[in-house]
Amino acid sequence: ANFNYRKQGFAINLNAGAGYNRFQSEGYSYRTNLYKDSSNQLNINNRSDNENIRPNFRLNMDYDINKRNIINLVAQYNQNGYDNEGFNRFTNINRFNAISRLSERLINTEGYNRNPNINFTYTRKGKQAGEQFRIITGISRGWNRNTRNFFQSFFNPDNGLPNGIDSTQKQINQTRTSGYTVNIAYDKMLKNKKTSISVGALYNRSNSDVLLTTEFLKKPENSFLKVDLLSNDFQFHQDVINTRASAKHIFKPGFSISAGAAVEQTNIYFEFPITKQTAFNRYYNFLPFANLNRSWSNKTNLTFAYRRTIRRPGIGELNPAIDYSDPYNLRYGNPSLLPTLSHTFDVVAGKTKEKFFFNIGAGYNLVEDVFAQIRTLQTDGKTIVTWDNVSARQEYELSSWSGLTFSKKLRANFSASYIYSKYGAFDKINRKFRDGGSFT
Repeated sequence: ANFNYRKQGFAINLNAGAGYNRFQSEGYSYRTNLYKDSSNQLNINNRSDNENIRPNFRLNMDYDINKRNIINLVAQYNQNGYDNEGFNRFTNINRFNAISRLSERLINTEGYNRNPNINFTYTRKGKQAGEQFRIITGISRGWNRNTRNFFQSFFNPDNGLPNGIDSTQKQINQTRTSGYTVNIAYDKMLKNKKTSISVGALYNRSNSDVLLTTEFLKKPENSFLKVDLLSNDFQFHQDVINTRASAKHIFKPGFSISAGAAVEQTNIYFEFPITKQTAFNRYYNFLPFANLNRSWSNKTNLTFAYRRTIRRPGIGELNPAIDYSDPYNLRYGNPSLLPTLSHTFDVVAGKTKEKFFFNIGAGYNLVEDVFAQIRTLQTDGKTIVTWDNVSARQEYELSSWSGLTFSKKLRANFSASYIYSKYGAFDKINRKFRDGGSFT
């Protein structure tokens, strides 16, 4: 549903809706553990049935106080309710190709998440063209409840009949999130009418309060008891502080250069109330960029660009609490992870005509401190999975995209790309990666 209203300097837009989906899937995994003197296999078959209901709401309001002052308000609400069921069959096979262990696990997952947020923007236009001051603020909240019920039964390896051993486990994950952002930006055109500057600062704060409760069904009392080893309670906080400055100069119509940089500080902090432990990490990053653009009257253009980008690890990669939900793979994060930084160099040339356009680009990317999962096999056949900054890689890119208009009713677009990746020593030795290309 959609509603719009506009009068003079006031405009309002309202959207509301809901969606429903159901997914069914099947899968399998065949895994072999290799030891110095023996080997074994773990075969897993699974199927799942997932249902989701997603209502949503969005309100957008613009108001021109006068010619120089403008305010904007955006309020959004999203919700997702789900009920999922999954089935797994685990088969352990020894080196003699005989079944040594056989079990099944049924997992039912149901829950919801609710996420409202509000963004407010104030814009003041200066007396001179190109001068503008803007404040952008945002507040967000989130509630998530996830209940997972595990029923695992075991069977005799020789005949596949139940051996009378089973277990029932329940995990309740309640997460509350909050965050707020303040972004200030100022743009100004200098008196020469050819040079413009832009400065700004940003502060972003995000918080997560996670309570995980694990319970086992005790027989014959038929009551659930909390398992402290598999339960957790922690708070996660992250601050991102950014200051930036840039400038753009126009040499002549169609020929310009722009450059700038941002300096960022990131703080992450974990609190574990039960164990009275904390984990803290802080890192700084310098993120420059530069662009050189040239276009001609015959609609030919050429661009050279460089930028340094950042990809921060999330709470899943950072959380040091151990996840025991998979009995064969214990998982935990690494709060000392550093972000992945990329140096990106691109050159793009293009040509446009009345019924045709063509672009070709070449690029080089140097990706540093790539964080990836590290899997370690234990003597009992289980694995421990965590995260670390393990390697770097280089990427060489070549791409082209074009379009052709045959008539008002018929158009065609074409694109092609090739990426060649060179991996670091860790990826090649431990993860068995090899250098190679991908053509699309």
